[in-house]
Amino acid sequence: MAATDLRVGEYGGSTSTVDTGTTDALSRQPETFDYSQSNQFKIYLPIFPTTEWFVVRANIPGVTMGQASQYTPFVDVAVVGDKLQYDNFNMTFMVDEQLQNYMEMYNWVKNIGFPFSGKDQFNRLPRPDNIDRGNNTQTRIRRMKEDTTDHGTTSAVVSSSDRNLYTDIKMTILTSKNNPIANVTIYDAFPVSLGNIEYSQQESDTDYAVCEASFAFSWFDVAASKS
Repeated sequence: MAATDLRVGEYGGSTSTVDTGTTDALSRQPETFDYSQSNQFKIYLPIFPTTEWFVVRANIPGVTMGQASQYTPFVDVAVVGDKLQYDNFNMTFMVDEQLQNYMEMYNWVKNIGFPFSGKDQFNRLPRPDNIDRGNNTQTRIRRMKEDTTDHGTTSAVVSSSDRNLYTDIKMTILTSKNNPIANVTIYDAFPVSLGNIEYSQQESDTDYAVCEASFAFSWFDVAASKS
């Protein structure tokens, strides 16, 4: 197979050289041709233990990098940005017959939003995972990740009384043989939307109720599974 031309100085594989700017396409051939199956995943929701068993759909959030433009008399030059914007983490779960998983999430939304009483509702629910993020430095809000360049702060300016409203969500991607292959950890998440539940007596077939939930968060990591 013919080598692929590159711009001088670019590297394109194990056989590429600075002098020729070429590479052997066969050296870039992937070692595996298995595809990720969209139904092979598991969700871990520390503060929603009942809900996590009924999740039927979830996504790895999208990421957008901002950009700037450098003005010239001719075509403006695109310049890389310096801030990421994350889409929300969205998931869909089947609603159990007693609505326990729905109420689990709805009560937590009220725990954040306190619709009629801040004193009686705000941050009044205990965390099911029994983790006190307000006192545990290992679970503090990580809205400003440690910067090895300027050694900046590692936590955001968030009241210690508010930290228990956040949680970390883990999405485990599985192989076709149900073995964990990767973990997506979503940090400092909190629900921002809990969808409606549709009921109808016009359905001829059994149609189970589902509900959608959306979470905002600080950032996420993707890492190979160790198990």
